[in-house]
Amino acid sequence: MLFDGRHHKTGLKVIAIIAIIAFAGFGLVAGFLAVGGGCGAADPLAQAVSDAQARVQQGATAVSTAQAALKKAPKNNQAKKDLTQARNDLGQARISLAQALLAANPQDPQALTTALAAAKNAPGDLDVVLGLVTVSTSQNNPGAALPALQAYTARNPKDAQAYAYWGQVAEQAGERNQAVLAYQRFLELAPDDTLAPDIRNRLDALASSATTTG
Repeated sequence: MLFDGRHHKTGLKVIAIIAIIAFAGFGLVAGFLAVGGGCGAADPLAQAVSDAQARVQQGATAVSTAQAALKKAPKNNQAKKDLTQARNDLGQARISLAQALLAANPQDPQALTTALAAAKNAPGDLDVVLGLVTVSTSQNNPGAALPALQAYTARNPKDAQAYAYWGQVAEQAGERNQAVLAYQRFLELAPDDTLAPDIRNRLDALASSATTTG
């Protein structure tokens, strides 16, 4: 499987989408149990959702405050930075809520809606975008994450890791052309990366598939 645990040259571990899902599902459950267990909570998953909703509300309030401050001083660079940070924080809060919803109910449509909103709040945060990938893939809708991956790579055109993720998600979504372009871009940016052989194998497989179906 592509992304089978090898290490990215930046020191970040590039893991399979299925591993991300396992982390989101089982890791969050374990974490919520650890947090709720000591408090005697009857339903730690529900409590985790409630806590995440509170953080989202706080984040939305912070964004509104930052927007008002920028409106009063539209040329103030610090106000602009504060608004960007507030939006990023809101995105992170929303992706936490999406993952909490997913852990509580893997088929909850609100999990995907919340994750999509998170990616719009923080389009330049790869962790948030991959959180969306987690939710959309686990709900058998990987294509829902493709616009966010495209937006992220547009902002970060030299992030080879992101192109590798984009390629895999596009392939899972049945978007062959997108997958090919993303994988090719990865190889342009990181031809000697430890993932490069796997990426080349995927490109060969996609080419063979196109020839067979053609």
